[in-house]
Amino acid sequence: MEMPEYTISPVWMGGLVKETEKDLVRIHLRGRLGVLVVPRWLIRGDEEIVPGHELSFYFSYVWVVTDPVECDASELRQGMDPFPVLVSGTITEVNDTAARITVQDGLGTVAVPRRWLFTPVPLKTGLKVEFYYSSMDVTGMSSIPVESI
Repeated sequence: MEMPEYTISPVWMGGLVKETEKDLVRIHLRGRLGVLVVPRWLIRGDEEIVPGHELSFYFSYVWVVTDPVECDASELRQGMDPFPVLVSGTITEVNDTAARITVQDGLGTVAVPRRWLFTPVPLKTGLKVEFYYSSMDVTGMSSIPVESI
């Protein structure tokens, strides 16, 4: 594994549930920093997830890697307290402003601005990435109208 000139560190972040469909939840990161689509089981608890729920979790910048490591994301399936876990993914879409990543093991998709990706090579589809991710907790209900999320 190559060693970066920088370190990606997980940060405690927040997001708002925009919509749910079957077993998937679309989350808009606070500050217009991106959109996550995650499986419902990644959100801890049994309550029904509805648009407007506020969520907290760990997330990090994304590191484009040329020699990816095997990441074990099994801890995310165990419903434990949110704890940052290194996961991998593949860039599936790139445009002038953002990139979409499919996360390993059915953990969903991540769409973030290009400035969130550290890369030693030009961005293109098919590149492998690594970043920190965690399970999520519902922390409340937003006062922002769902149409505005």
